[in-house]
Amino acid sequence: MSEKVYKKGTRGSSTRASRSRIANRKPPNRHSFEGDTEGVSRLAKKMKSSTAENDTEVDAAFGYRIINFLAVFSMLSQILACKKCGGSVTFLESCKRGLGFKLVIVCEKCGNATIDSSPLINGHAYDVNRRLTLAMRLIGIGIQGISKFCAFMCFPKPVFQKSYDEIVQSIAVATDAVKSKVLRKAAEEEKKISIEKSQLEGLTVSGDGSWRKRGFSSLYGFASLIGWFSGKVIDICVKSKYCKECEYWQKNEGTVEYDEWHELHEPSCNANHSGSAGKMEPDAVVQMFSRSESTYNVRYAYYVGDGDSKTFKSIQDAKPYGNFAVTKKECIGHVQKRLGTRLRNLKKEVKNLGGRGKLTGKLIDELSVYYGLAIRRNTDSVENMRNEIYATLYHKISSDEKPQHDKCPVGKDSWCSWQRAKASHTLDVYTHKPAMPMQVFDAVQKIYEDLTRDDLLSRCLGGFTQNANESLNAVVWIVAPKTISSGKAVVDIATDIAAITYNDGFRGLLDVMSTLQLRISSELYNFIMETDERRVKAANRSASKHRKSTRKDLTSLRKEAEEQNEFLEGQLYGAGIAE
Repeated sequence: MSEKVYKKGTRGSSTRASRSRIANRKPPNRHSFEGDTEGVSRLAKKMKSSTAENDTEVDAAFGYRIINFLAVFSMLSQILACKKCGGSVTFLESCKRGLGFKLVIVCEKCGNATIDSSPLINGHAYDVNRRLTLAMRLIGIGIQGISKFCAFMCFPKPVFQKSYDEIVQSIAVATDAVKSKVLRKAAEEEKKISIEKSQLEGLTVSGDGSWRKRGFSSLYGFASLIGWFSGKVIDICVKSKYCKECEYWQKNEGTVEYDEWHELHEPSCNANHSGSAGKMEPDAVVQMFSRSESTYNVRYAYYVGDGDSKTFKSIQDAKPYGNFAVTKKECIGHVQKRLGTRLRNLKKEVKNLGGRGKLTGKLIDELSVYYGLAIRRNTDSVENMRNEIYATLYHKISSDEKPQHDKCPVGKDSWCSWQRAKASHTLDVYTHKPAMPMQVFDAVQKIYEDLTRDDLLSRCLGGFTQNANESLNAVVWIVAPKTISSGKAVVDIATDIAAITYNDGFRGLLDVMSTLQLRISSELYNFIMETDERRVKAANRSASKHRKSTRKDLTSLRKEAEEQNEFLEGQLYGAGIAE
């Protein structure tokens, strides 16, 4: 931006800004009542400072029902009479704001009486409008989706865009307050467990970033840090390259009005990142490391990351803890993927290496899985890791004529079927599967040498992964889908909700609703409790050895079938294939 010129007064002048704000103040209208951020902010401050567990107040008598207005109230007007005069009554709507309205009971003799169709928040904002906006955001729907939903359900139009934006801002304030409380609690839990495990130098956290769009062209991204022992989100940071207000005011740059606006806007500007989108992850992680001591009074001593970005180098350069050096730990999942990626690239580069009975996709997946398992089974010894990695490779070239299982673990509990047969004295009936061709074995040797180096395997000690961060990323983009355009406020809400539900389950949203002054019905409370219970049961089933083995086998079978089809049909899709 160009250098600012201040023609009237100085930047520190108080009269100029206050005069501008007073001049631009508008009288309230009935639609502006829906965006009550002031009341939410007061409760949010209480929530941020609260450390006690809140008991949820359930209103069993509260709830909404869908009715046909004309049919129901036409019938009621025929059978009801005024209690005072006994005259007939009719029913009308008035003061409609979104889905909220006043029900007017008309008596020609006694006058009118009104009833609010929905509880009023702070005496003016309809509960139903705030509740609808929050509910739709939880399933990734914004104002356009709400409008479509209301139209097809024959509901009134939802609130206008301005009121919707104000409601979104109220939700953002509430979710931020609850998130701060939840993250602080998670940091204390992680700190306590680390001390119990005699890890006194600091916490172990896994970090990962995610973007709104692929290809590093995204305007929005975020990064998260998750405690290794607790498995809970400790910190999360959203980065944005775009601010709608800045874009609007850019045409007035250099004017006194722009300077006045910029002075007031700068502290709350949504654009908090400059540079490429790819730099969002390193910047966000460094920011979270830099504030760990002031926010939680802890240091992050060990960082679990992948090799896909320069995040760890950025941490080293920033020196968030002075002379205290942060130690890098590798994500086993990403190390395992490196083998798969390099084998697939090798298959493309070396002629006749791929194809049926050679280096197929199924074989690449098997080698990658075996490589990962070898690391996971030996997270306390680099030498044992390396030995078992090569054991899996030699296991694949073994045949009945030349078994090569010397490196495989022995005994009845071995993963090696040949060693199990030997332990049970059934080698006389044991038959090997078709061996991996020696052509493939010779070709992959260099890759295995690179991926069994001491410096790499030593960073795998402990068996760390970023799986938790990647699961969190998926939750964020459910709340703020990548296919639907939205601003930073929605991404903030999405990351807040994801962190809250990831740590505390859906019951964490009860605090959000309390902060928004939304009543909790028995139906909602029961749904949340049941959802969390199902979530735990599903996670336990998914983590079982049988389910893991089944998923792996199904994936392998699908890839084998796909390769068989490609072999029979030939290549049908690819760049320039039609020419």
